[in-house]
Amino acid sequence: MTSTSFRPEPHLVVVERLGSVVAAAGPLPWILRDANGVEHPATSDYLRHMLACDYSPGNLRSYALALLRWLRFLRAVDVDWQRAQREDTRDFVLWMRTSAPARPAGQRVAGTVNPRTGKRCLGATFAPATINHNLAVISSYYSHQISQGSGPLLNPVPKRTAPRGGRAHAHHNPLEPFRQPRRGAYRQRVPQTSPRAIPDRMFDELFAAMRSNRDRALLALYVSCGARPAELLGLTGAMINYGEQLVGVIRKGSRALQWLPASPDAFVWLVLYLNELPTGLVTTDTTVWWTLRRPWRQLNYDALRAVLRRANEQLLTNWTLHDLRHTYAIRMADDPKVPLVSLQTLLGHAHLTSTQRYLLPRLEQVLAHARDHYRRQAIPEPAEHTPAENLGYDHGDLHELFGWQELRR
Repeated sequence: MTSTSFRPEPHLVVVERLGSVVAAAGPLPWILRDANGVEHPATSDYLRHMLACDYSPGNLRSYALALLRWLRFLRAVDVDWQRAQREDTRDFVLWMRTSAPARPAGQRVAGTVNPRTGKRCLGATFAPATINHNLAVISSYYSHQISQGSGPLLNPVPKRTAPRGGRAHAHHNPLEPFRQPRRGAYRQRVPQTSPRAIPDRMFDELFAAMRSNRDRALLALYVSCGARPAELLGLTGAMINYGEQLVGVIRKGSRALQWLPASPDAFVWLVLYLNELPTGLVTTDTTVWWTLRRPWRQLNYDALRAVLRRANEQLLTNWTLHDLRHTYAIRMADDPKVPLVSLQTLLGHAHLTSTQRYLLPRLEQVLAHARDHYRRQAIPEPAEHTPAENLGYDHGDLHELFGWQELRR
């Protein structure tokens, strides 16, 4: 069947969860297996290309999962990946806009607002940012295949619209205002959200819900050093400086080692956790974070999310690991003695504009200002009238100019 043949409406397409992305033992960290459990050669070739371009293993896994979703959809509509056309991309986007992704069990109704945190729960369909990410990966995948002489003659994903066919604002005149470029075909409008900090009272509840010294140490380090979740999980024994109370992390973008200060309380919980581990388990080259159940295994990101998910179920909240980083950043930004460029370095932002978003008024601040305004309107302040005698003018001059004495009578 070709892409122009009859097919059901995108929201009626049933996409089976066939195939998988698995870790590989060779130089390629991840491979994609099709519905038959066989490695997909075209995808592996593309991932090798991205690996040679110095993409991280985490990025390669994300790209492989996006391609797996695309291949599953093509299988459902009976279209070979080498014959995909623009109509297939259109239907794929429509399918993602109406289908339900896999969600962890126990979460509240999708799309609703959590009454305790004020944050929206995960939506019932794929998020706009996820759709745009999938389109970017598929476009890059077919660009590589076309350059290798395989795949369709035309990339099924339309290019992004940009001035002069290049990067947006690449040739911008600094004397003219910036204009938002038009979104490319099938790209979704991503809502702009402000970072939210965990209030101190609710953070204390979250900390009390931790079941082990390991989890308490992780939570205290996240909220006091501002590292990304994956960066702190890569902590080894050689990356802890107890004397200076510093932890070293490998930055996500530059992959450079950077030392970050942490609170004394975080180091207290860290030492309590390390004292519970067997002697010799944590060395200068091994990870600091291990599972609590034997056999000892390195704590990964999914296991850490499970720890936070259990706490959310207990507290009826929907906090995420990245909320801890937002909390750190907002606390530092509220301190007038912390320069913005210092906060940029601590957060590992490549551009200062990424750090400036923490200076914007937050929702709780705006609401507090509005409540103060309504309170002042409800109780008007008495007007202050200064008697003429207290102004310091001569009574004779006032009598000559205005007849003040007669007016008083």
